[in-house]
Amino acid sequence: MSNSDFPNAQNQAAGAIPVWSAPAPVGSGHTGISESGTVGASSALIVAAATFRSSMTVQNTSTNGNTLYISFNNPALTTDFAIAAGGALTYPYGIANALYGIGSAAGTTFAVTGA
Repeated sequence: MSNSDFPNAQNQAAGAIPVWSAPAPVGSGHTGISESGTVGASSALIVAAATFRSSMTVQNTSTNGNTLYISFNNPALTTDFAIAAGGALTYPYGIANALYGIGSAAGTTFAVTGA
């Protein structure tokens, strides 16, 4: 495949970089998902099993400096993978298991996006 195969390739007069968006398969029910919530000092479900089919990003949106710990095991523990306040973790592939989280203190907020 050459650059000229793309309608906005670099060698075209427009000079734009092509951007392609692949929609979720018809009937998959997964057209892009966004969730947010709060966890405290007890383990809680963050993402249900098989929610994301192609990718997922978990962000710690806490503004009070709390750390978010995430795990594929229930319960999540404060010794699991840590995401500092303002940090994020991206899984470039879909996950089949549920994802659990626990905060370093009450009021640890998070956001999850994916497809």
